Amino acid sequence: MTAAVAPIPPPFFSPYLDDQCNKINSKPVPWEGYQRAKLLSADELSLLKSLNKLPPAQRPTIFATQGPQYAKLYIDLLRKLQRVDTVQAVLVSINDMLASDPTTTIPLFHALATSENPEDPYAPIIKCLSMEEEFAVLGSLRILALLIATDPKPFPQSLVSVLLASLQGLLNGSRVPLWEVAAQVLGAVLGSKQFRKAVWEEENCISGLIKSLKTNPNPQAQYWAITCLWQLSFEQVAAEGLDKKYDVVAVLTNVAKAAVKEKVTRVVIATFRNLIAIAPAQNLPSMFMAKLLPFIISLQSRKWSDEEIVEDLDYLKQELKTRLDGLSTFDEYVSEIESGHLVWSPAHETEDFWKENGIKIGQESNGKVIKRLIELLKTSKDPLVVAVATHDIGQFVKWGGDKAKQTVTDLDGKTRVMELMSHENADVRYQALMTVQRLMSQHWTK
Repeated sequence: MTAAVAPIPPPFFSPYLDDQCNKINSKPVPWEGYQRAKLLSADELSLLKSLNKLPPAQRPTIFATQGPQYAKLYIDLLRKLQRVDTVQAVLVSINDMLASDPTTTIPLFHALATSENPEDPYAPIIKCLSMEEEFAVLGSLRILALLIATDPKPFPQSLVSVLLASLQGLLNGSRVPLWEVAAQVLGAVLGSKQFRKAVWEEENCISGLIKSLKTNPNPQAQYWAITCLWQLSFEQVAAEGLDKKYDVVAVLTNVAKAAVKEKVTRVVIATFRNLIAIAPAQNLPSMFMAKLLPFIISLQSRKWSDEEIVEDLDYLKQELKTRLDGLSTFDEYVSEIESGHLVWSPAHETEDFWKENGIKIGQESNGKVIKRLIELLKTSKDPLVVAVATHDIGQFVKWGGDKAKQTVTDLDGKTRVMELMSHENADVRYQALMTVQRLMSQHWTK
């Protein structure tokens, strides 16, 4: 008795890959030669020839009775054949078999794992990813996506890194048709907790998604990329780290503001809901800086065909409004620093703010604000962020009490500020010079 099949993911959309499949299907394969070379048995040759004689519409009838034999045959062929044209033909045959009647044929491949070949059906397909031929890689990935997404069993852990290495290469490459295949494969496998954790740890797949969201305005590509991020956001560790590592709140807000398709907005809003519900402390600061609440309110005035968007917008508005209502100017400042998205907002340049809060900033949660400012000096690539952070450290030294200078020095902030005096950006150099003067002076006026 076969295990229940998980929901079948939507069909792949890749005219590029479909065109290659049609070209390969039109070429005859000399299977008799493989039988003469003893790479095929007489029974295996008979299976191949009898199927090739039938038009595609009649093949599901054969699979209904002899499906297990064909599934095993195709995987065995991938295991032992090396010629590119033959591997291509087998991959197309598997794809056609899976597409003919998915609910019947998919479990046939899942059932191939044995004590002798515990990594079947996956290991022979994964092997094709190392071939230096484009279709072998893309055709294998499409098959893997379908089988992994519907398999109730875990994917062989030893093969995960090979699959993700192939995906991250395509996701960070420059060829759009290849990126589209990889993004859809990634979206299919992220339904598995096993892959959500692995993708988060691997990271390069995510960087490829973010790069696309920043550069490719195509709505379908945006939808595929954001759907991957949305699935990742169900994991606690990803929900906590996505914004810190990839600025996803700002990126997704920009995408949603320019979105022309409802489905793009829908998946952005669903991702925001996860980020607030699962990891509010890590994501709310960036949401405040992105002015997400006014944007959510503006979205509520639109007509939506999907009730889930309406529900998610209501949730986001309530959560953001509740948390904003209790914020003081100091809280807003701390949220900005935590988000890492620093701009010349009034708190930075208002002397009264520093008079009132300079000492408090040094004491807040064991100095977390100062630690975060110094971290931004060391890690941020944005000259604006570095300039503002350097300025604030100078203000802290001026207004933060007798221990402020020593605190900055102990956290290695003094050394970093001195290095920034030779920064390529003029504003960073100026702020660094002013802060170094305060750090080096023996007395200062409050």
